[in-house]
Amino acid sequence: APKKIDQNINGASEDCTPKPSLEGASAWNKAGTWEERDVTPWAKETLEAALLATEYILPDGSPSPGAHGIVSKVTKIDGHASYATVRGKKRYIYEFGLAINWVLTLGDDHKSACHGSMTFPDIDGTVDLGDGYDMVDYHVEGSSPAGTGPLLDRFVRDGGLRDSIHKSIDDWVRLFRATY
Repeated sequence: APKKIDQNINGASEDCTPKPSLEGASAWNKAGTWEERDVTPWAKETLEAALLATEYILPDGSPSPGAHGIVSKVTKIDGHASYATVRGKKRYIYEFGLAINWVLTLGDDHKSACHGSMTFPDIDGTVDLGDGYDMVDYHVEGSSPAGTGPLLDRFVRDGGLRDSIHKSIDDWVRLFRATY
């Protein structure tokens, strides 16, 4: 006659719940060859917050000392972000295109301001931190005070606020890597 199989051999119970073999790897991927997790919603939210916190104050000795530049609105963030565990090593994958509006408030009275926009089409892992990001579609609104063109070129388009935006993006990349 057949014998019943004892579920509890030697008094130990077996836990048949699959366990990940490597940190971040699924139970089915015991070798940890490739495991990817989408974090796009988190990335868009935190990147937008980093950009909206961006500011630049023109230094003493500039044509408008104390003028204050900010990112006033993020009008577009298209793209994705994820991290992958590849053979036990983390890889960070992100690619975004973004457009922002900016404001540069002039003078001590802060009553006159310049407004505009700029687009950064390639925020991705191919750019080394500190190298800056390509900008296209730089635009200054017609309502900006006359004669501010050279000031805006120097402290918004070519440096100053743009450099601060690059730093904010680099800081976001560091946050992404530290978080995941």
